[in-house]
Amino acid sequence: MKTLHEIRDALSSWSATALLLALYATTLAAATFIEAALGTEAARSAIYHAWWMYLLYGAMGLNFWWLAQRLQLRKRHRWGTLLLHGGFLLILLGAAITHLWGYEGTLHLREGETSNQLKISHTDRRTLPFQVTLRDFQLKRYPGSLTPSSYESEVTIQTPQGQRDVRIFMNHIARINGFRLYQASYDPDERGTILSVNYDPIGTPVTYTGYFMVIAGLVIALGQKGSRFRQLFAQLDAQPTAQST
Repeated sequence: MKTLHEIRDALSSWSATALLLALYATTLAAATFIEAALGTEAARSAIYHAWWMYLLYGAMGLNFWWLAQRLQLRKRHRWGTLLLHGGFLLILLGAAITHLWGYEGTLHLREGETSNQLKISHTDRRTLPFQVTLRDFQLKRYPGSLTPSSYESEVTIQTPQGQRDVRIFMNHIARINGFRLYQASYDPDERGTILSVNYDPIGTPVTYTGYFMVIAGLVIALGQKGSRFRQLFAQLDAQPTAQST
């Protein structure tokens, strides 16, 4: 029991928050480098799906929860800070849901080809509940240059309910039955496309809700009575009056 109290005391502090956030940021940076050098699967295996990553998520969640209790944010009506803590908890929960139940892979199609086989890693594959046909792939370049300015895929998505034509390009995502299809890359001969397919119907909404709560918490915390922001604003407003006297 004494050990549990010691763990709680250690985690319910701002210094623990700073340390855990620094560790999390360093971990994400390392994952980015690994993904760029060795690929997405290597980053998932080494970091995103590692046991210690879930331990870090749990420690951060406990830190936000216990710190909010220690500071008595609810009793003190610190709704902005409370929203911040709740938002961070939701972001962590959404990330955990994504890592546990979401998945992502690539769909490689040549013009005129139809497939529903999603490549998860070098050997693993999943069968999509719909089929995708690549009708046409288009690559656009900057005028007078060979550098690509954009590339897009015109596809037909076939489901048991019917079919629809979709154009997928860099900032335009196709959504179907909880799946999201992104334009990822293309074949060197410009006759084929590589689509990134993501399935995360629960984790993504939870994470986005957490982002919204964090933004709302920041706005409320900055404008709340007694906040440091309002104190500074009051000091700035009072300076001209003091100088005139």
